[in-house]
Amino acid sequence: MKKLLLHVCCAPDATTAYLRLKEKFDVDFYFYNPNVHPREEYEKRLDATRKLAKVWNVKLIEGLYEPEKYFQAVKGHEHLGEMSYRCFLCIRQRLFKVAEVAQELGYEYFSTSLPTSPKKDFEMVVKAGKEAQERFGVKFYIEDFKKSGGYPLSVKLSKELNLYRQNYCGCIFSFREAIEQREKSKKERMEKIQRILKENDISIELDVDPEEFLITHNLLNNIGFDILQKLIPLIRPRTLVVERSIYEKYWPERKNARFGKFKVKIKVLEQISL
Repeated sequence: MKKLLLHVCCAPDATTAYLRLKEKFDVDFYFYNPNVHPREEYEKRLDATRKLAKVWNVKLIEGLYEPEKYFQAVKGHEHLGEMSYRCFLCIRQRLFKVAEVAQELGYEYFSTSLPTSPKKDFEMVVKAGKEAQERFGVKFYIEDFKKSGGYPLSVKLSKELNLYRQNYCGCIFSFREAIEQREKSKKERMEKIQRILKENDISIELDVDPEEFLITHNLLNNIGFDILQKLIPLIRPRTLVVERSIYEKYWPERKNARFGKFKVKIKVLEQISL
């Protein structure tokens, strides 16, 4: 079986990529992501990759953390947003390094787990990989791993293996953009919540993105279940804490409650003292 060096951008994306590639190649992991900021985030992603490699018994080669190489690659394009030419330059810089290492170590092929993510432009990855192939003479194998259920599978496997999942692409620019987007989302959701409360003449203090949201009979009597169904997707709590009688009425024997597309886990209390 021919040997392939798989660039791992993160452990979750590597799950689907590896399962598909191992049917055709003898696959080793290569973790090289100098774009990731800050260093603590880089270590989390590397540790998750180490964990996956150990569980699945895959050889892992760890590249250097050299953020200066990333900044050199995107110099002059820092102002561009996500999915822009800045991202292409970042991907190309990493894939050039992967191809270079693959050449040095005698691999016949190289690939990347990047296409597992729906947030990556597949054609951008293809272009960068082909340029790296031409430069270093190692064959670039590419597949759109997110297709045919690839991305949902990566999410499922990540949860089963308890792998760290990041909430932004990686670089300092995407980090800032993610913060800006989250703040914008929080503001917009808060405005919608206030509008719903005002339209229904409800006087209650609510916040967004809490760890827990408590649902009591008192609350339901004040706002009603129909209004609650509109509010929960805007509040977006991590956990719903509910009295058992409410749980048995609305979500019997379920671990999660669904409000439209929003799903949240349930914590049941026998009795709530107020």
